[in-house]
Amino acid sequence: MQELKEPDSKIFQLMVCGRPLDVFLNDIEHFHGFVAPGLVLGGFMVDWARDLVGLNVESDAIVETCHCLPDSIQIFTPCTIGNGWLKVLDWDKFALTLYDKRKLTGYRVWFDLEKAALFPKIQGWYMRSISKKDLPLEVLLEEIIRARRSVLSCRAVRVISHYRKKSKGDIAVCSGCGEAYPASQGNQCSACRGEGYYRF
Repeated sequence: MQELKEPDSKIFQLMVCGRPLDVFLNDIEHFHGFVAPGLVLGGFMVDWARDLVGLNVESDAIVETCHCLPDSIQIFTPCTIGNGWLKVLDWDKFALTLYDKRKLTGYRVWFDLEKAALFPKIQGWYMRSISKKDLPLEVLLEEIIRARRSVLSCRAVRVISHYRKKSKGDIAVCSGCGEAYPASQGNQCSACRGEGYYRF
């Protein structure tokens, strides 16, 4: 992992999601392959949401983008796509909601562009107005770590949809390929009906 050159030693005493900063960054790198700025920012979002909801509350999560934020949830909470406790909405908004799965009350945390104006490198990265060549990763990461929650906003919410686990439903055997598939797709699986993502 690339070392951050931060003169303020207090930064390295920082705890995020119950982990020291270096462990937090290592966990991101091991899960995602590299220390992506979106995951670091997402980690601060998860950290704040966890504080607000309460660490002992059994929570589910909803994220509003397919980019980076789902990984932050999966690294720093028990919510994953596979166990059904994480729902991903393809709205391309950098926001997440962590909520009590029984009461359906929780907190939505989002990247706030107005607040980010005080951190032009973060705003320029997010809005893609500064090229990667002009904004080295370590410089951007240092600014995100310095900003922490100050580029975020939050609000208490009640979740009204997208909270139910998807039911698998009935299983059928496809007459085309012989594989098991959801019977709700019709007489054949999607691939055999010509809607697959691959060809032999």
